[in-house]
Amino acid sequence: MPKRFLTALALSVFGVIVLLVALEVGLRLWFDTRGTEHEKALYLYDRATIDAHTAQLIGVPYLNYTLNPNYEDVNARGIRGELVAVPKPEGVYRIIALGGSTTFGHALSTEEAWPAQLQRILREDYGYSQVEVVNLGVPGYYSLDSVVSLATRGLAQQPDLVLDYDNLNDAVIRIYQDPACYGGDTPLYGFGMDRGIWQTAGDELPSSTLYRFIAYALGRMDDPVAVNSRMAHTGWCPPEPGNISQLELLAGNPPTHFERNLRSIAALAESGGAQVLFSTYAWDRAAADAMLATDPSLDGTRALMMAIDEQNAIIQTIAGETGELFFDVAAGMGDSAYFQGDQVHQAAEGSRRQAELYAQFLDEWGGIPHP
Repeated sequence: MPKRFLTALALSVFGVIVLLVALEVGLRLWFDTRGTEHEKALYLYDRATIDAHTAQLIGVPYLNYTLNPNYEDVNARGIRGELVAVPKPEGVYRIIALGGSTTFGHALSTEEAWPAQLQRILREDYGYSQVEVVNLGVPGYYSLDSVVSLATRGLAQQPDLVLDYDNLNDAVIRIYQDPACYGGDTPLYGFGMDRGIWQTAGDELPSSTLYRFIAYALGRMDDPVAVNSRMAHTGWCPPEPGNISQLELLAGNPPTHFERNLRSIAALAESGGAQVLFSTYAWDRAAADAMLATDPSLDGTRALMMAIDEQNAIIQTIAGETGELFFDVAAGMGDSAYFQGDQVHQAAEGSRRQAELYAQFLDEWGGIPHP
């Protein structure tokens, strides 16, 4: 082999190595100095650092997962917002808010989420200076999570009122889950889904920032802080069927579990001496209608709309049968400006509107004592 060729090959290999090292060092410096915490978790941090500081969620017994106390604006009890005193001080009227990401306040600051806005409005606009609103919303929670959260953590906050805002995540389960799991004879009977078991530790992440950057861009690496990346499926449920429409899945998954869970919330709250306010679920219905008008083949959108409507009706029925309060917040949330682009999570304006509607209802109800 000619010496000139070997020299050129060596120089080429050396050049590639230098380029890779430069890219590795450059990306590492960039994300270390200018990256967000999420980008640092994706490309820099090891698993232990992510688990301790960056992950929004942590595994806990009975609930599968909840908010990480080390995450921004999450208190020592794993609840978004400031700690409230337990035992509850005399004269305090305490409301706890249950639900998923639309209660937590997806893409909103703690103060922009509707539970915090409800507390502020009740205090400043209606004079209920002794009111506290505790945000027990956690991304991904559905009605069964709300039951367990109320039983294990909510009642411990000594609430006077439980405001439940469940619906969407239950609807999503019904239009994607195989009926053999949702209502079939498996150890998960009554759970409504095989969401999986939280893993406290996953495989260690590659140390190379360049490798992780390329792998994530190509879809070969999961987001290490995402909920799904920490869930190991039980294997008791069949996979989501791919040869059946969402409309057929909805028909095969009646809202049995949703109804049962709401009744459980009412019973648990009563056992703790609290009233329940059941609320309909608001979302950007006009945008969904426009999508269907443009493309009538969107069975998933149509099925989701049908599921939410059916469950909103069930919410009202259960409130009447259990003697709990009911408020149709969806009726006052028809403006598309109230929602983010995904059509379900509130924008800051929508979160404020939702809190205003709840506050007006509660003031007219008259059950909150004035100081």
